[in-house]
Amino acid sequence: MRSRSERVENIVDRATGIDAGALFRTSQMVAGNFAPIEPGLAGRVERFADWLNGQAPLRPEQKAGVELQLRKLLSVRLRLAADRKRIPAIAEEKIERPIFVIGFARTGTTLTHSLLAEDPGARAPLWWHSHSPSPPPGEVPVTPERIEQTAKELDEMLMLAPGLLTLHPYWDKRGLCPIECEEIFTLDFQNAYPSLLYKLPALAMMLDASNIGEAYRFHREFLQQLQWNQPTRHWVVKGIYHQFALDALFEAYPDALCIWPHRDPVQVHPSTMAITAVLYGGITNWQMDFKTLGPAFVDSIAASVSEAMENPLVDDPRIFHVDFHDLTRDPVDVIRRAYGHWNLDYTSEFERRMRGWLADPANASNRYGRYDYALEPFGLTREMIETAFEGYSRRFKLGRFA
Repeated sequence: MRSRSERVENIVDRATGIDAGALFRTSQMVAGNFAPIEPGLAGRVERFADWLNGQAPLRPEQKAGVELQLRKLLSVRLRLAADRKRIPAIAEEKIERPIFVIGFARTGTTLTHSLLAEDPGARAPLWWHSHSPSPPPGEVPVTPERIEQTAKELDEMLMLAPGLLTLHPYWDKRGLCPIECEEIFTLDFQNAYPSLLYKLPALAMMLDASNIGEAYRFHREFLQQLQWNQPTRHWVVKGIYHQFALDALFEAYPDALCIWPHRDPVQVHPSTMAITAVLYGGITNWQMDFKTLGPAFVDSIAASVSEAMENPLVDDPRIFHVDFHDLTRDPVDVIRRAYGHWNLDYTSEFERRMRGWLADPANASNRYGRYDYALEPFGLTREMIETAFEGYSRRFKLGRFA
């Protein structure tokens, strides 16, 4: 028989932890979808709750905020499932020749993504798509109010993290800003991206490599949801994890085209750590030790990069590799050459729109100021990064190998 202290401890655990069963019930109520939850999704939700309950205990107000976001996330996922069952034609949508912007964050991927999306024949996932994808845009007109409701969530995230717009100014487009594929994976509980879970006071979980095929299956289903009954266009998407999952990416999208910018890791990682610190500092009320996190982060990413470099798909002709300096010097020329490499139709209208986007002060990268990056606050040194990424830098002629 359990002692009184053990019973009290159990009550406290239930009071402070996330109850996956309650999350299922309440999310079904919100979504109006009471069909049995797909076992794989249910298992991922339970695993996520177990992971979260293994972190530092949540204060009552934190728990309420986290549960609110998890409930919204799961209810959106359940609505997507209901839409797909209600409209069988969604599953028949063909996703043809999507363009993936891949590679490290802070290498010009958002710039590249934004320019590729200027092609009149392209479409890109936007913030409002990942926050309010149901009903599908092809079923009912999308009202400004629907987009504005999602934009308020972005406003709230930016309020939590002062200085974030200096590091990532594209978020000022609010509901219409481009998103990363990590947000799409998060809708299926394959990931925990902060733009959907900014009330979660912990560093995000990354994709489970053992389940990566399922993650890309859902990625395709999400694009089908948005594409159904819409004008025919090719997708332009972006994600920082794709470089580590080329096999799964090309299995899900055999005709995918990839553009992969490369930048000196000594410049990439202080920038990556800075945006991580500003965002997660705000989310956790600056309870994280970023000086300890820096070396651990570099070691982890370096190991993944080393493994990725062994994949022969790195040299696949579907991938167009780009030097960061070429991208910043003449981004239009880079996109033009990429289209030539892929044998895509490059139009004068597309170029005109890209040049207009670049000339618009509303898109200037320094519209919220500049940030001076440093290594020391994150426990990093130049030598540490150069050593960790020597093989990668040598292969793509970066830094001292340029």
